[in-house]
Amino acid sequence: MERIRSNDYIALATEAEEQTALFRYASCELSRYPMLDALAHVPNGGYRHKSEGARLKVQGVRRGYPDILLDYPACDKHGLRIELKRVKNYQIKHEQKEWIYKLNANGYAAVFCFGWWHAWEVIEAYITGDRARIEKEISASLSKATGGRITKLED
Repeated sequence: MERIRSNDYIALATEAEEQTALFRYASCELSRYPMLDALAHVPNGGYRHKSEGARLKVQGVRRGYPDILLDYPACDKHGLRIELKRVKNYQIKHEQKEWIYKLNANGYAAVFCFGWWHAWEVIEAYITGDRARIEKEISASLSKATGGRITKLED
């Protein structure tokens, strides 16, 4: 299979399409990276009836928690958390910013990604141990989460 290059990327219309593309691509990479078996989606977002939202809340759903999880330790982190956004016309909610900050403060790599290809590049950097790239992504995400006030957490 010919590898996709970042300049081949075309922005998709919705976050759901971006996420579907990411998981389809990741499934093709399982033989190279078996730890991708631990890549999962948390269906926290979306529009639901009030009663359904209340039921999910008492079951532990948390507003703003990142969409994508990779429960695999790498780069001196417990795991990877990604809040996936469309490339254009995205909105970052306050609760999402709070989770990105909290998860990074608690030893996870938690980042905002814009488009499925960006998310894939972050996942690949994480599982191959590219600490410099992961720290750069964490720094950019902390900056977005804190309005530029914090780009690095103290050890």
